[in-house]
Amino acid sequence: MTNQPSNVATGPVAGPSKHLPALDGVRGLAILMVLVDHLMLFNNRSGNRWMDSLSSVRGLGGTGVDLFFVLSGFLITGILYDTVQDAHYFRNFYMRRFLRIFPLYYGFLFVLLILTPILHVTWGGRQYVLLGYLQNTAIWFPVAGFHPAELVDLNHFWSLAVEEQFYLFWPMLVFLVKDRRRLMQLALILSACALALRILLCWRDSAALSAGIVHAWTLCRMDTLMIGGFLALWMRGGRIKIPRLWIAVCFWIPTIWMVTIAAMHPGVDVNDLPFVATFGYSMLAVAFAALISMSLQPGSVWNRLFRMAWLRSLGKYSYGIYVLHILIGHLFAMWMYRIFGESLRNFLTPRLHSRIVAILIEFVVTACVVYAAAWLSYNLYEVHFLRLKRYFASRSRRAKLPGAEVPQTVEP
Repeated sequence: MTNQPSNVATGPVAGPSKHLPALDGVRGLAILMVLVDHLMLFNNRSGNRWMDSLSSVRGLGGTGVDLFFVLSGFLITGILYDTVQDAHYFRNFYMRRFLRIFPLYYGFLFVLLILTPILHVTWGGRQYVLLGYLQNTAIWFPVAGFHPAELVDLNHFWSLAVEEQFYLFWPMLVFLVKDRRRLMQLALILSACALALRILLCWRDSAALSAGIVHAWTLCRMDTLMIGGFLALWMRGGRIKIPRLWIAVCFWIPTIWMVTIAAMHPGVDVNDLPFVATFGYSMLAVAFAALISMSLQPGSVWNRLFRMAWLRSLGKYSYGIYVLHILIGHLFAMWMYRIFGESLRNFLTPRLHSRIVAILIEFVVTACVVYAAAWLSYNLYEVHFLRLKRYFASRSRRAKLPGAEVPQTVEP
């Protein structure tokens, strides 16, 4: 990063070989939020308004996926723009994406297929939808409710489908347009189209909201990716800088608003609220873009926070955590039940005289088990594919990366 005055946003970003450690921490925060949403189990309709409001706020952890989208749009757009003149632009990009995403995803699905009789998985034809990253389209099956077995929940793969579909169209548009200003304009136009489509669907068909279409369709969510891309292009301009106070306002206002909305609707998934599912998603995208910008300000509190080792470690293994966390979490819960005859939180509650403390301990223990599984996956399996990415580096990457080193974590 270049040095900048203390009262402005970050300026130009270095080229594609530049490693930005704080972004590992941002990725770590995103996966931690997802884990809180999926593995910290509350009864969201307990009848206690305070507890139900707390559960709704906890449910905002699901917006960690939105943070992933913004970060992915930011990183991928930066990589594409920086390498668009390379001779092997498409080959390098798609091979590096293939080596990062496909081995673990399809390896996971292959293991599930083998374990189908053991886990009693009922696929219902959806295995073919999963193979094509089409599970978010609702063309053949509803988007929501993909629980093919008691211990197998594959709902979360909708977001991976959004990412893969984004990788199909955005590299081509960057290649065709090339000009930074025109790409920024295009990113804003596509963002406006996504917002307009969500408004139209919510207004014309309330079932589109309840069925998860507004939440999961790539066309409905592309503003989250595009705003991240806009930020990457803006920061490569190097002329117009935004005061840090303005950036902080862009982060805190949507954040406080979302927390307030969740607390005011105890026991309700905020994604089911029409205003959240329309304007709210765009507001969150702006907030997370502001968070990324603040994390890249040298010497700032956010920069120091996201450079913390434990957050960066979570970020390093975030993909494995995301793919594995629900299945590993269910298997671990089943194991605890066999040991204690009940869930870990139910076992701990009377002994600690606190339900909340028991829930927190269960979450931390489960999250550690999931982290261990992702660590093993990365170091015993994924790393062998990641090492091959050096053969598909851009000219600037190829010149700077050591021959046998795993590629730097500047990519999602």
